[in-house]
Amino acid sequence: MIAIVSSCLYPEEKKGESKRSHFTHEERERQTILTLKALENFNFSQIILVDNSVSANLDVIKSACKAVQVIHIKQYQFINKGINEFFMLLATLDILPENEPIFKISARYLPNENFNTNFDEAYDFKVRAYHLGTKRSSISTRGYFVRNKQIYEDFLLKTLNETFAYEQRVVGIRSLIHFVKQFINPVFNITRGAAVEFAGARILKYAGYHTEYVDKIGISGTIAGFENKSIIKE
Repeated sequence: MIAIVSSCLYPEEKKGESKRSHFTHEERERQTILTLKALENFNFSQIILVDNSVSANLDVIKSACKAVQVIHIKQYQFINKGINEFFMLLATLDILPENEPIFKISARYLPNENFNTNFDEAYDFKVRAYHLGTKRSSISTRGYFVRNKQIYEDFLLKTLNETFAYEQRVVGIRSLIHFVKQFINPVFNITRGAAVEFAGARILKYAGYHTEYVDKIGISGTIAGFENKSIIKE
């Protein structure tokens, strides 16, 4: 099994946007190194950190974690961080072997006492879900398992398509009115409001994947964009 760690070590703070991280660069570096060191304690055949920071200098990570393959990807930074992450993950798939399971984890999160690498390959995905079976259904994209890179590519592309199509989806009278207005007088600078967590849940439900939904993936960490730095567990 391969571990892919998605990272934005040095996030770009754009004028007019909400603060992306309440941690300093040094804190983010320490947290990311802890993630990688923790993964080294498990039997992964390969650990890859893929990062889309504005800075390409990731020497601090390379020096601290020499067994980890570190990849920097320069890309446009959407306000929607989930879109950035999915494009980055797609760009990583080319270097993966054909038929090996993948564990994806977001940098700065750590495997906790509930974590194990057991994954039944009769399933396509093993994910933590929220409000399953309701209109508010979502999945955690902080940590999950995928059977292989072909399935992963299909999921990432379908979820991105669902994310971008969300603004045009008709689900009630208000969205119908919006759709008609947009058709008559198009507005092209719409902020993409769909979260990949919600889009991904819809794709897992309707695209025919065989998914194992679990209450605990076994990871812990803090959300960088929240001033409240309490630890969450999934």
